[in-house]
Amino acid sequence: MLSNLTKKLFPSKDILGIDIGNYSIKIVCFTEEKKVLKLKDWGFIPLAIKPDTSPEEKKGIISQEIKSYIKKRGLQAKYAATSISGNSVIVRYVKLPKLSRKELDLTISVEAEPFIPFDIKDVNLTYSILNDSTEEGEPKMDTVLVAAKKEAVQDKIDVLTAAGLDPLIIDVDSFALETLYEQVGPKGETSPVLLLNIGQKVTNLSIITGGVTRVVRDIFIAGATLDKAIVKALKCPVDAADTLKKTKAVLVSDEDKEAAIENFDKEGIMVSKAASSVLKDLYTEVSRSIDFYLSQGGDHSISKILLSGGLSNMANITRFLSSEFKVPVEQINPLSFLPEADVPKNMPKDVLASLAVATGLALRRMKDWAS
Repeated sequence: MLSNLTKKLFPSKDILGIDIGNYSIKIVCFTEEKKVLKLKDWGFIPLAIKPDTSPEEKKGIISQEIKSYIKKRGLQAKYAATSISGNSVIVRYVKLPKLSRKELDLTISVEAEPFIPFDIKDVNLTYSILNDSTEEGEPKMDTVLVAAKKEAVQDKIDVLTAAGLDPLIIDVDSFALETLYEQVGPKGETSPVLLLNIGQKVTNLSIITGGVTRVVRDIFIAGATLDKAIVKALKCPVDAADTLKKTKAVLVSDEDKEAAIENFDKEGIMVSKAASSVLKDLYTEVSRSIDFYLSQGGDHSISKILLSGGLSNMANITRFLSSEFKVPVEQINPLSFLPEADVPKNMPKDVLASLAVATGLALRRMKDWAS
């Protein structure tokens, strides 16, 4: 999406959706049989990269892991889609003067520059026109601008190329979630829905109304934040903290808390306190995004929140967030659109929730988000 590679015609070949995170690599691939999507393959590859590893070494390790996976699985894969997030990408919803697409193509750098906090020469820039509008009687266009640092885009291209793949699409995590929701969400739904993909370092936020993403934000409160909070509270190693967040729960009800006290579960109580503190911070940041959405003319507040990502597997997290936001919160199943018989029985539940972005990327071949 953010490079000239996306100007190629999408081939009818299967595409690997590859979500390259700080903690793991997630891979999803679909194939189409008689106009029906089938899950061709999936993978979850943990990464154990030392903090002092150089960027070039890290890229080499990731490329080799992807290459080894493809070989091990015997995949005849050539094409891939991946994505970026965090500080390397900026998404802005702006009103631009009413122009033809040809005129905007020629002037987009000039029009976008006031809204982009990077040097315009250092970014790959793309846009999508949402609809026509007016401002003070003047014709305008509601437009989404996406600016990604060229270096970050090139890093992703380098990783996939070194793995022997042709990187057709470099997307944005939040837009991959939109693509996923188009597939798994109720058809024709118009109520605003908030998607939260809670990864290890970053939480991707998307507010979708009528099938269109209206707010995109990356929040740096995620799994690693909870790890640090647990380490501080229990004076334990990071590995132990990671295990505890997977085995302990957020204590929500009085009954939960009383049971933990009766069982002398000191660890569980301390992990819950750490998790509650981190999740309340996340709630505060997400609430700001909801307020921003409403200030931009949103007619209705959020009807429900869908969670994905590794931390969404923590026990009782949906109950805790639902009590904070006062709306239904549930964990999304990124493969819910497939017949139950087509979902592998050996897929761990905690892995399934982590495949949201990779699934959206694998589905991306079905949707040309920006021409």
